[in-house]
Amino acid sequence: MDLDQLRDEIRKRDLKIIELISERTELAKQIGATKIEQGLPIRNVEVEKKVIARYKEEGSRYGLSGTTMAAVASAVIQEAVDSESRLVKKEAGRKAAVIGGAGKMGAWTADLLGKCGHDVMIIDQAADNGHTIKECASMDIVVVSVPIHAVSGVLKELDGICGKDTLIFDLSSLKTPFMEQAREMAARKKVCSIHPMFGPSATSLYNRNLIICDCGNREAVDEAKALFDNKGGNIRIMDIGEHDGYMSYVLGITHAVNIALFTVLERSGFDFEDLQTVASTTFNKGLDTNRSVALEDPMLYYEIQHTNAHRDRMWDLFSEAVEDLKEASMSDDPEKFRRLMEAGRLYFDS
Repeated sequence: MDLDQLRDEIRKRDLKIIELISERTELAKQIGATKIEQGLPIRNVEVEKKVIARYKEEGSRYGLSGTTMAAVASAVIQEAVDSESRLVKKEAGRKAAVIGGAGKMGAWTADLLGKCGHDVMIIDQAADNGHTIKECASMDIVVVSVPIHAVSGVLKELDGICGKDTLIFDLSSLKTPFMEQAREMAARKKVCSIHPMFGPSATSLYNRNLIICDCGNREAVDEAKALFDNKGGNIRIMDIGEHDGYMSYVLGITHAVNIALFTVLERSGFDFEDLQTVASTTFNKGLDTNRSVALEDPMLYYEIQHTNAHRDRMWDLFSEAVEDLKEASMSDDPEKFRRLMEAGRLYFDS
């Protein structure tokens, strides 16, 4: 066969692979439906490990690398469990309002609640549907999905509108600006605080982290957990006072490092397309994340950096680390540089 004929044969195999993945995913959906009926968790990590091991073992018989087989297995598992996770159990319909539901994360939450069988109302000027915050008086669930600086004002309004049986929670990336207000309300109403650790492009909760912050009302925490439970996600419950300390590193330092990197690149004098022609594997690995950070909403990222009460500690450590790295890399003695690298390895190994 000539080159074109060989490529055509590969194309046929590719189509067959796609067809088989589709068939596998449909079977997974049937498994997911059975799990929902029986009240079983969507995700089973032990089964996933066995599937990956099976791919690696069978692949080795054909001379295929374990790394490739593990990657293929992980991809088809994610496709399957993602599909299972979208088969949410229909619950007794409750009335829910999403304030800021025309925004990306608000729309994601509204969609999830709708799929679960709840009657969802979008309250957002951008939606131009005539609904107002006053209608939250008749709601069972109220979700606040507005910019960080606006959460406090919305909670204050809801405090005067909603009864004690309405579940109220926000989706804010930081809690410091309204934490005491949330605690005070939680003493009288079902108030908690939620932080989805993923963006609105997530097709399901599969293997994604979601934080529920306890503001002092355990009933609110349990009720909020029930809304997101058994959908393949990883739910962490913590006191609202702990949240922003974690976020100073999970979000703050991560954003800062990426912003610093593309700022250095922009000021380097090298054209980006030119750099790509000589890019290393390490450079390319971080490029997608770096580019996505550059495309994010500057005001959201500013608020995450500016309003975190733990920012000073984070920036002190960041500055110290940069200075230590600079000193170690410029020293003729490699020992300090080696110690920095070794400390990193030990940290991840722990």
